[in-house]
Amino acid sequence: MKLARAICLIGLVASLAAIWGGQSQAQNVLGGGIETLVGTPENPLDVGIGIKIDQITSVDQKAENYGAVVILRAEWADPALAFDPEEFGRDIRVFNPSALVEHATDIGAVVPAFVIHNQQSNKWIHESAASLRSDGRVFYVEKSSLTLQAPYFDFRNYPFDTQEFHFDIVSVFPSDYVSYYPLNELSGLGDLLGEEEWILQNDRLETSQVIGLSGRESDQVALVFEGKRHLTYYVIRVFLPMLVLVSVGWALFFLDEYRRRIEIAGGNLLVFVAFNWAISADLPKLGYLTFLDFILQCMFLMTGALIVFNVALRRLKVSGREGTARKLDNYAIKWIYPLGYAAIVGYAVFAYLLVP
Repeated sequence: MKLARAICLIGLVASLAAIWGGQSQAQNVLGGGIETLVGTPENPLDVGIGIKIDQITSVDQKAENYGAVVILRAEWADPALAFDPEEFGRDIRVFNPSALVEHATDIGAVVPAFVIHNQQSNKWIHESAASLRSDGRVFYVEKSSLTLQAPYFDFRNYPFDTQEFHFDIVSVFPSDYVSYYPLNELSGLGDLLGEEEWILQNDRLETSQVIGLSGRESDQVALVFEGKRHLTYYVIRVFLPMLVLVSVGWALFFLDEYRRRIEIAGGNLLVFVAFNWAISADLPKLGYLTFLDFILQCMFLMTGALIVFNVALRRLKVSGREGTARKLDNYAIKWIYPLGYAAIVGYAVFAYLLVP
């Protein structure tokens, strides 16, 4: 029991906040001076956690984070918070969150504390409230906006990638003293997220234990959901222009003048450079190639090789070996160019999209 009483709230409390005067405040609430025992190893305090994302305000791929407007709910029962409904004239008391903390402290009860594990910015509270029933059951709700880290982003299959988004809530107290259970019916994604680039789906609550702020295993509840891209955008803005450029490169073989071929292929080369810069601007500086990077780099090399090949054909023609140049040219038209691109695309699909 001595060890149990030594484990106190180490000055860090829930990400819950108060609203005064109708103005949002950037702060974490349900905090301040809670220094009483929360549960016991024989009877830990059970806390229900609900996470519902109402809006997605942004998805920043380069910074690997996303902004959200979220509704957090928590509920728990503590007999120490029970009161006589006849004395107060009603069965429910409504508190400002900070007032609930003060009330719990005054009577020797406690409020469970938690942190949003992947929070990156201040949390701006729009609305928040807490209700206390006469039997000691507490219900807390808040609507807030914040920016959250998305460390599980992996762009290897870009733009055919499926990304995983997390919203992680971790208890400040060890699992021996406070345990979490999910409020599935009060969690998930809203119907109007306001996000056009991504198709967000497969939302679920996951419970686990992680090393918390106390340095011991603490309960975690995470809202996990997946996002896929609208491929129509990439088909129209990326793959269709790339197909046109490849077709133009193939059409060059039907020009008899090698000098004109070299000029047009050089223009294509500059277009591929611009493509590469435009696409890389949307992604962080990765230590690996994405699916689209691989295709673009191979197209870049093929276009460069096309210029060198036409220079070689012109040299053969100038040196009087035009017949040899014609044979090589015909071979390139029928086999090298089309089969080369087919091999590039086939390998990219296999290596990036089919192999786990």
